[in-house]
Amino acid sequence: MPKPALARRSRPVRLLLEDWQISGIVAAMSGLPIDIVDTMAASLYVGANAGGARPSFAAGATRATATANVPNGHFFNPAAFVRPRLTGGQPITSSRGLFFADATCSSATVVCTDFGNVGRNILRGPAQFNTDLSLSRQIRLDEGYSVEMRVEAFNLFNNVNFANPISNLNAGADFGRIISTSNNPRIIQLAIKLNF
Repeated sequence: MPKPALARRSRPVRLLLEDWQISGIVAAMSGLPIDIVDTMAASLYVGANAGGARPSFAAGATRATATANVPNGHFFNPAAFVRPRLTGGQPITSSRGLFFADATCSSATVVCTDFGNVGRNILRGPAQFNTDLSLSRQIRLDEGYSVEMRVEAFNLFNNVNFANPISNLNAGADFGRIISTSNNPRIIQLAIKLNF
């Protein structure tokens, strides 16, 4: 098989242009699920501040309205979610109306809460995009010896990928806000390796 035109050029050109490798990874996704939680919900069943329970949608709110009319600085509308509070004599929703909250739920010191009606992972977080690239060249020194030079760039285009917002109803003013990123800024590293 004849050599390509580039390989038939002069030795200095071949030394400059031969034995390069390039590789990359591109990751793109629509966003991770957001699980809205209320650690103070379901106190009738699991006790106060047991965690893992969910809030309820506010009156008239839905999954669609949770992402509409979003206040500045928030990723979703925190007003779309409320704690599922019960007062004495009120039917307990999770019992399908078979049981009623007891009279102590009406006192100022006792907070009675039910399981909320917000489903698991109902929202999606911010989209994510990242590109990593590697460029390397192997230079043969002698039979059995070579030097590999490599440059690697992580987050090549320096994209900012935001983490999911705070999704705990008890976070106060930070509920629904994004306060961190999910990736590092661009990182470039150089390496030289002797192979023998």
